[in-house]
Amino acid sequence: MLTLGPLGVTTPLALLALAALPLIWLVIRALPPAPREQIFPPTPLLASLPNTEETPKKTPPWLAWFRMIALGLLVLGFSGPVLNPVVTPDARPLLIVIDDGWTSAPSWRAVTDEAAQVARAATGPVRLLWTASGRGQSGPLEVLSSNQAAARILAAQPKPVVPDPAWATSALSGLPKGQRIIWFSDGVAHPGSKDFAGKLTQTGTVRLRSVPQGAVAITRAAATSEGYSLGLVAGPAASRSQRLEAVNSRGQRLRETTQAIVPTGVSFALESVIMRDVAALRTGDARSAGGVYLLDAFDRRVRTGLIGERQDDQPLLSDAHYLEEALKTSTDLTRANLTRLVAAGLDALILPDAGELAPQDREALERFVRAGGLLIRTAGPKLLAAGPSPLIPTPLLSEPRTVRGAMTWDNAGKVGAFEPTSPFAGLTIPDDARVTQVAVIAPDTGAAAASTRDIQPLQIWARLSDGTPLVTARALGKGKVVLFHTTAGPAWSDVAFSGLQVAMLRRVLAQAASSAIPANFVVGTAPLKPVLVLDGFGAFRAPDPQIRPIRPEEAQTLRPSLDQPPGIYEGGGVRWVLQAAPANLQLAPLPDLSQVERVAEAERQPQSLAGPLLGLGMALLLADMVISLLLAGKFAGAELPTFGRGRAKPQAMLLGLLLLSLLFFGSAQDAFAQPSKAKQRQSDLSLAFIKTGDGALDAQTQRGLEGLSRALRDRTSVEPGAVIGLDPARDDLALYPILFWTLGNAPTETRPEVASALDRYMKNGGVLFIDSRGAGRTPAMARQITRAALRGIEAPPLAAVPEGHVLTKAFYILQRFPGRYPDAKLWVETEASAAASANDGVSPLILGDGDWVSAWAKAPNPPLQGFETMGPNPNELAIRVGINVVLYALTGNYKADQVHAPALLERLGRRQGQPR
Repeated sequence: MLTLGPLGVTTPLALLALAALPLIWLVIRALPPAPREQIFPPTPLLASLPNTEETPKKTPPWLAWFRMIALGLLVLGFSGPVLNPVVTPDARPLLIVIDDGWTSAPSWRAVTDEAAQVARAATGPVRLLWTASGRGQSGPLEVLSSNQAAARILAAQPKPVVPDPAWATSALSGLPKGQRIIWFSDGVAHPGSKDFAGKLTQTGTVRLRSVPQGAVAITRAAATSEGYSLGLVAGPAASRSQRLEAVNSRGQRLRETTQAIVPTGVSFALESVIMRDVAALRTGDARSAGGVYLLDAFDRRVRTGLIGERQDDQPLLSDAHYLEEALKTSTDLTRANLTRLVAAGLDALILPDAGELAPQDREALERFVRAGGLLIRTAGPKLLAAGPSPLIPTPLLSEPRTVRGAMTWDNAGKVGAFEPTSPFAGLTIPDDARVTQVAVIAPDTGAAAASTRDIQPLQIWARLSDGTPLVTARALGKGKVVLFHTTAGPAWSDVAFSGLQVAMLRRVLAQAASSAIPANFVVGTAPLKPVLVLDGFGAFRAPDPQIRPIRPEEAQTLRPSLDQPPGIYEGGGVRWVLQAAPANLQLAPLPDLSQVERVAEAERQPQSLAGPLLGLGMALLLADMVISLLLAGKFAGAELPTFGRGRAKPQAMLLGLLLLSLLFFGSAQDAFAQPSKAKQRQSDLSLAFIKTGDGALDAQTQRGLEGLSRALRDRTSVEPGAVIGLDPARDDLALYPILFWTLGNAPTETRPEVASALDRYMKNGGVLFIDSRGAGRTPAMARQITRAALRGIEAPPLAAVPEGHVLTKAFYILQRFPGRYPDAKLWVETEASAAASANDGVSPLILGDGDWVSAWAKAPNPPLQGFETMGPNPNELAIRVGINVVLYALTGNYKADQVHAPALLERLGRRQGQPR
């Protein structure tokens, strides 16, 4: 190889052809262009002929130079020029180390692209070492070819855990010495990083490349009166200003703000109405699992009403005053009369010591609880005098019991330890939290009361040290009534002064925000199974079957791992939130390491220039052909462009053709980078599909959609244009109301940029139709392929198409959805989720397993009326399914509106419900 600075030539002998250019010059100059033919006119018209330039005897110099440049480019192209050539190839084995934890997620695309280029340029064997996902693997590192290693790197995804240098150090044992090592580090000093670096230097020469953008983690989130207070930890190379987002359980952004990262924490202001729907807080600029903080009931502000008008005559003797002071900083507290609070649609109501309620108030309060509200009551003389009521968990004696006085023992009136299944489990009980008087449950009333009222068994959440119930609860309809058997003020108890009352009230109010027992405070005996997990980018995912449940005894000290990723776990009425970033997380930068070379910029990899030079040379030769034809007058009636009043100069024409050639060359380069496709006009409708890279599958999908397009043109007013294949990572999806995606035969994870584009498409109103073709596979393989494709996509909860859904009547009346397989099924967004979405009830995702494109490719003509006595054939039914799906995406749920059905039926002369 011949090298000239950053340029190398793989075939130097081809450059000898440049020596022939002077000879070619002489030949070109000696050969004149073809003479121009001119029809001789009659003599009288000779005077009217314009005095044009004569045909030159030799080729014009500008045209000769033009041809010399074109030939020179071709010679250079055939010589095999290479930019950044490798003069002396390094034949040593290559070890690529990649920190694939969530700390690398913000720069994952850049890291994998650069690592793949390094792998492709390797001339020897390649090994890959993943410091996060490799944990648990046994045996030596697999030896790969350069192309195999590049493919695995590009297919990898970051994991929702941090790298484990200690395990990676043990994985290096047994590796031959003399390796060429490139370490793509996240730049964070993890425990064991120095030992790992030392082991690498013993194995070979090490070059370290850090991520260009660091991660930002959310380590804590606390509800405040205005929103949330967050603790942010920024890693090396992270931006010091971060966009924060509040999202719901579907990953939809509700609010966002931009804050500077400071050690004391940042504030995220949110309205109380929004806070109820917030499921997580996350970083918007540096997406990662550590940048997501999953919220639970204790992290949400509950809209609470305190029943009772404000009276400031003697506030220190009022139970309402102590309740207001205890809750005003942690809840959205409103104090007003019962009628106003019930009408406000709050989450919970607190009724201090109160006697017999007016009938209308009692009925309104009971309706509130039965509809799912939470009612908290405190005892006192008025309550005991009121008598039994459905709004009291259990009948009480008419007189309180005195448990502490001048003649009682030391532990009298002390609050007893909370049971593990109590919402108060884990709270510290102060020694000064004592009760003087307590309301006592009436004996022998439990069974009788349960038999006369539609209520659930009594629950005892707290007791005194002598076993007397202190807090009881009972379900009523969809809601719950909770009773503190003592006063909220100092009349019967000192609990209000100890701080225990505040913590207990917060635990109870958390019941209004979560149906399960609030997270991270209660550990029962049942295993906690995952219900939602995070991936490395911080996206919500359904749990895979191989994820292990959390044992109650390990929950307090558990750290996320690959088999127990961060997420929400539930079991036995208990919910546990496992955060990706612990509260004590530190993202300190990796210090200088001995014998490790830090690389600030990516290594320049060899790039071939043969293609661009050959393409430009061929473009110039094509332009030369056009010039020659113009000079020879072969274009009848064609004239060279003029500038002003003069004739076009050859130099100006050459400059124009050069610019045209460069534009052609640029278009050719773009076409090489991205395959060309037909561009639709915005006024046209085209069925589009997602290209999978499998040529046979994409061709089959295109044929199927062409058949469906023909059926739509023949049978409906929809006239689709040409079918278009799209790459979501590059193409604009907003022009297409529906996208079809046919999955392949092997599980393939969706690229992050594709998943992000499809998420935006669905959130902006598009419909994604995924055909897994699972009816022709085993159920396990079908689930594996579908989960791999949906990994990275924030899919809504799905259910089988219910009876009466718009898909069953958008154009044809359908009871089932056959495709290539007669027992095919369709799934759409659940009714509850669709009602809460912003898509007007239209499911953004339709999932099926019928391989419809194979049936659509045969696209039968519409059957003649009256000749379906034997029923339509399977391909005809598949076409009807496709037409319904397309019209559902175009028209939405308008056919679900039955407002005008009675008028239409009356106009047709029959009553609604009368058979046809």
